[in-house]
Amino acid sequence: MHTEKDIQFDKLIAHIRGLSDHQRRQLKAELDRIEATSPDYSLEEFLLAAPTFSENQLKTIEETRKAIDQWRKN
Repeated sequence: MHTEKDIQFDKLIAHIRGLSDHQRRQLKAELDRIEATSPDYSLEEFLLAAPTFSENQLKTIEETRKAIDQWRKN
């Protein structure tokens, strides 16, 4: 069963196939321009730009883990 997006995509492909060669080249150029200007972050770039824990937060996390471990042992 096709979803609405699939049907819309199929219609888009049908319209693209109906374009002249010149119009297809224009469309490709526009898509290339959009792709070149839109940010393309890799997972590594995303992770490197993500916030990190401060030393104080890491210390709090470690203390909390120790307290939970002690609680579980009792």
